[in-house]
Amino acid sequence: KRAALTAPPATYSAARLEAHVDFLAAPEREGRGFGSAGLEAAAEYIGEQFAAAGLLPGGDDGTYFQAFTARGGVDDSERRLRNVIGVLPGSDPRFDGEAALVSAHYDHLGFGWPGARADAAGQLHPGADDNASGVAVLIELAHTLAAAPAPPRTIVFIAFSGEEAGLLGSRHFVANPRPVPMTGILGIVNMDTVGRLGEQPVSILATESAREWPFVFSGISAVTGIPTRSVPGASESSDQRVFIDAGVPGVQIFTGAAFDYHRPSDTPDKVDAAGMARVATVAAEAVRYLASTDKRLTAVALAPGTTPAPGPGSGGSRRVSLGAVPDFAFKGPGLRLDGVVPGSPAEKAGLRAGDVLTQLAGEDISNLGRFNDLLKKQQPGDRVELRWIRAGVENRATAELVER
Repeated sequence: KRAALTAPPATYSAARLEAHVDFLAAPEREGRGFGSAGLEAAAEYIGEQFAAAGLLPGGDDGTYFQAFTARGGVDDSERRLRNVIGVLPGSDPRFDGEAALVSAHYDHLGFGWPGARADAAGQLHPGADDNASGVAVLIELAHTLAAAPAPPRTIVFIAFSGEEAGLLGSRHFVANPRPVPMTGILGIVNMDTVGRLGEQPVSILATESAREWPFVFSGISAVTGIPTRSVPGASESSDQRVFIDAGVPGVQIFTGAAFDYHRPSDTPDKVDAAGMARVATVAAEAVRYLASTDKRLTAVALAPGTTPAPGPGSGGSRRVSLGAVPDFAFKGPGLRLDGVVPGSPAEKAGLRAGDVLTQLAGEDISNLGRFNDLLKKQQPGDRVELRWIRAGVENRATAELVER
């Protein structure tokens, strides 16, 4: 066994994780919207937690904050955004100039910008699962890893801003990396939407970005007893995409799509804090691996013509919704459903969990990415024929798409 996994995994407090989510997703945080006072308050909270954990400041001028400006919000104005960066220095001089990254984005939709559902514009979007949950895990990892003996390689903890507006914070960081250059970054473990685990395995998205990732996580499951599932082909779902594009292997830890995604109903009371503790255990072991391995991961570029399957946080120009909740672990062909949104076109058409959607509007669905591409061609009110397989039998129905 590698040294990082010889000791029993740390135990994470569900109560502490829950408390972080409660603060970040409280109404006073205004949904952590673009450039809002609530977003600023969240940044200060994360910086205070990094300081309390004993991390060194990794931002501008000896602070925890890496500031940048961007245009956005409902008024399309220029606002200051801030990444929050803490550094846990490594102890092995062989790894000077190298670092492992662990991250989560802390911004959300505020009162509905960008990407809110048509019927929720102007309403507060708390963003408990997406992504107060990931930030809560990030904070607890900082406390736990900083309290342990110093890692061989430096670990950088980053809370990104501007993810919902187009991965702005991670793009700024990649253009302005610290405390090491991009060539010194071994990999990134990104946590986005990790608050609804329940009894399912922890999903690891974008494992195609390095040959070693599936083996790393299967080893983590063997040591911790926490099931994981490797999901290649979902690289665009969050901030890890920017690093993968820059040649750095990255994964997203994820607990599945929920009906409340990008809705005002994504509230703290629905978060599974015990599940988040299991997510933290898996994430910690992955970060320890990056911080201790003697060999760099073998980065794998996406094949030409690949259409990665977007997940929560990916944005895009799609204007319509079918109400199908995808099974992100299903590799195709087709799109297998984890469920359908109550009252949605999918439910009215007769779709249900376990069905494999094979065609939309007369065109084949090869995977989740293709499904999203097909929906981008449609307008609200369009009637489309659906075909799906249930228990080996093909079914057909027509659905009227609604505004997203």
